[in-house]
Amino acid sequence: MTMGRGLRAILLWLAASACWPAQAEPGVYQNRIVIGQSIGVTGPLSSQALQCAAGAKAYFSEINAQGGIYDRKIELLTRDDGYHVDAALANTEQLINVERVFALFGYAGWPGIEASLPAITKARVPFLFPCTGAPSLYGNFKRYVFTMRVGYGHEYRYLLKRFGRFGVKSVALVYQNNNFGRQLLSALEGQPETRSISLSLIEGDVKGNFPALIRRMMALHPDAVLLANGDPSINSAVVRGMHEAGYKGRFFGASVIGQRALADKLGPLSRGVIITQIVPSPWHVSIPLVSDYRKLMQSSGVTEFSFSSMEGFIAARVFVEALRRTGRNPTREKLIDALESINEHNFDHRGFPLNFSSTRHDGSDYVDTTVMAGDAAFIN
Repeated sequence: MTMGRGLRAILLWLAASACWPAQAEPGVYQNRIVIGQSIGVTGPLSSQALQCAAGAKAYFSEINAQGGIYDRKIELLTRDDGYHVDAALANTEQLINVERVFALFGYAGWPGIEASLPAITKARVPFLFPCTGAPSLYGNFKRYVFTMRVGYGHEYRYLLKRFGRFGVKSVALVYQNNNFGRQLLSALEGQPETRSISLSLIEGDVKGNFPALIRRMMALHPDAVLLANGDPSINSAVVRGMHEAGYKGRFFGASVIGQRALADKLGPLSRGVIITQIVPSPWHVSIPLVSDYRKLMQSSGVTEFSFSSMEGFIAARVFVEALRRTGRNPTREKLIDALESINEHNFDHRGFPLNFSSTRHDGSDYVDTTVMAGDAAFIN
């Protein structure tokens, strides 16, 4: 007995309708919510980007295993931009206009983010919790942009304030004359913290004229070298070159320097490098949030903890809380309102307080320091 053509058509229609949006809202389907990200799966900063994505995906997988949010599972589309601006912009336009995601989440790579922000703002797509402290994300209020970490400028000012405690009176800061370097210097320019120390700004192409750069730095006899580049290979070359030249001072950096990759490249030479962190240490098991993170990562088969995957884990956790608050019929605007309602008094932050509001989308002020132990471990 064969199925009638009319019945077959009805069944096919029913099957297809399960994949249609429950309403006109982009990315919202009957059984899932689709969000997207563009990160450097390949390229010079892939290590940090992949770790951040891994922490988020581990948390989303746990939520999906429990049935999702209001019976919708979270689907994260990851697109590789190789840390190239044009690719990041193309990915963003594809995610917004073709794949029509509900929100953009967990981007990594400040140049691509900076290039994509105008298209994101124009489309009014929520842009949530990028794994970067790019200066362009901070300062001017942006309704569709939310961060849950401080910016790089905040991290470097934090270090400048505390140099006195470390006995540091003179600092050599090496920067590249690119957009990031200029934005960072602008964030530090005129800050009162810079008046308490002798701060020497060294501009140069550290890849093209590296020996000369080391000679200039050694001639300054600085108490400390401040690493201010996002490429771990460059930062490791600076540390190694200064050590080889006989430098006995200290090295500092912010989370942008790629601490895990730096530890891998330097090995024992990384011992004593002090880095700011924007999330709690994954080794502070007394913090409930850290304990949650470690258990989840271990159950996911991940045994290598990192600050970046902790960052992704926290970002996913906050996104899930916002989705719950939007109710059964989520919209992008409801998501914005839900995020703005989250604060340390009504959200179980478990050791990492966040405070959003209708006038504040930068949720965290948290900064701490950690010391690299020389064996890919970190001491807080």
